[in-house]
Amino acid sequence: MLRVVLTGATGYVGQAILDQLAMLPAGTVAVRALVKKDKAFSARDFVEVVEGNLPDIPDNLFFEEPHLLIHFGIKQVDFLKTGFYETNVLGTHNLLSKCNANTLGVIYGSTLSIQGNSSNKRVLESELVQPETALERSRAQAEQLITEAMSRDNKWAFCLRPRFILGPADSLLMQGLLWLSRFGVRVGGGEQQYSVITVEDYARIVVALSLKVNSHDATEQPVRCALNIAYRQPVSFNQMFSAIRSEKNITNRVKSLPIPVWLPGLIKWIPHALAESVATQLQSVGFNHCCDVSALEQLLGDDVTRLDGIEKLKVLLNDPDS
Repeated sequence: MLRVVLTGATGYVGQAILDQLAMLPAGTVAVRALVKKDKAFSARDFVEVVEGNLPDIPDNLFFEEPHLLIHFGIKQVDFLKTGFYETNVLGTHNLLSKCNANTLGVIYGSTLSIQGNSSNKRVLESELVQPETALERSRAQAEQLITEAMSRDNKWAFCLRPRFILGPADSLLMQGLLWLSRFGVRVGGGEQQYSVITVEDYARIVVALSLKVNSHDATEQPVRCALNIAYRQPVSFNQMFSAIRSEKNITNRVKSLPIPVWLPGLIKWIPHALAESVATQLQSVGFNHCCDVSALEQLLGDDVTRLDGIEKLKVLLNDPDS
């Protein structure tokens, strides 16, 4: 039996994780999902809903039998300007304090962006963490809390670092490129490369890691590490731009928009919420953001990482929900 405590069950990745868990043989998985009161949630027969939120963790969230914490309850957008600390840092701290002797370990949905948003290629997990925003700092702090707690108790910990997660609800890269493609705007030189993965394949990796922890040999030493999550081969702006225009039959004239390295940083000085959003989008599409996935392949093989990001993008573009 795979028992999972899941936060973020109503979110973009959380829903995909539940979809993948639903594919396991009936009766072999049980989930306790932390869901806010009055939050819309389609119950599944293997999921027990536990009402609560971060950082206020209910006492009945964790199993008394062996189980794994999959933590994707992350505040991504600060609409009310209350900051990220309470949910992302204090919430993680309080979750860890509720873990018990039967908690096998933690899988945490972190992000490659905590290593900096400037141009980078083939980033390794061992490289310096350089969070630049309040959100990134909160996620880096959560990683540290998880690693320290699981090291102290000699349990498993995987802090997962995808960069761009493609899917119908992707508002960062895919929707931005759709908009640019429709207006025929090529950003930068077009050769900038991105590490991508679909939300479905990301969830497949989360479930594969969960099964690995759940079935580990008693003599096997627990692993605690960050893991870059992506397809092995990065994709370029030009590849994605061309694929979108071809699949969507866009034929208008293409214009180039150069992006100097200093421009996003300058825009962030403008005292307006929209300016920060624009600067973040320019950093996302204008520079290299790709990582090395060798560590992930050593753990799970390359069944997912060898897949083609452009072919996956084309499938998504022909999905009626995209």
